[in-house]
Amino acid sequence: MSTISSGSDKEIHAYSERTLAIIKPEAYENAEDIENHIRDHGFMILARREVRLTAEQAAELYRGHYGHHHFPHLVAHMSSGPIIAMVLATRNCIQKWRVLLGPARVAEAQAYWPDSLRACYGRRTKYGDYFNALHGSENYAEALREIHFFFPTMVIGPLLRHWQVGDYIQKHLTSTLLPALTALAQERPAEPILWLADYLKQHNTNEPEISTKSLEEIEEKRCHTPSPSQLSLAK
Repeated sequence: MSTISSGSDKEIHAYSERTLAIIKPEAYENAEDIENHIRDHGFMILARREVRLTAEQAAELYRGHYGHHHFPHLVAHMSSGPIIAMVLATRNCIQKWRVLLGPARVAEAQAYWPDSLRACYGRRTKYGDYFNALHGSENYAEALREIHFFFPTMVIGPLLRHWQVGDYIQKHLTSTLLPALTALAQERPAEPILWLADYLKQHNTNEPEISTKSLEEIEEKRCHTPSPSQLSLAK
């Protein structure tokens, strides 16, 4: 990850935009080649998850297609086998990923965009052209919803500028670190790193609560569309 060297508003981190990508069941066996292709085109894969959706989950994911004649086939297909959901990041990520995908119809992709991913890995069948191998979010709102569908705890928002990082350190870290480093200099312990770690553990006013639930009590995260947080919606 590159370092931002100036606080100018014109400076935008190269990985500031994200989108959801899905490798569908018909392209699952080609996942390694597809992921290498994604990286070769400048995308960073921030998160990756292999799942098998239920019909209800597939219907929720593609709820925007509800009412179209292909909706039942689409739901049945997306719940027919394993898929790979990924969060991709790069500059202008949503548009760049859609260009790399190519047209939604495989016949059109193969005719006019033969180097696109859908042209290479999609399949034309008697049921239609929705066996197009991969999925991409249409816009920012859909990217937000779809990413949270598979990765509900992921925060999506603008990355901090240089001055914002410094401001955060001053407000939230200095009050804890400065006394710790001062005490370390005075104490001069034999194992300074272990001593500092122990000091910070004992004097951390923001220490999170540790869950008392056993592993058996923690239910596996399910794919769903949660209500996004205000932090995630921030631009």
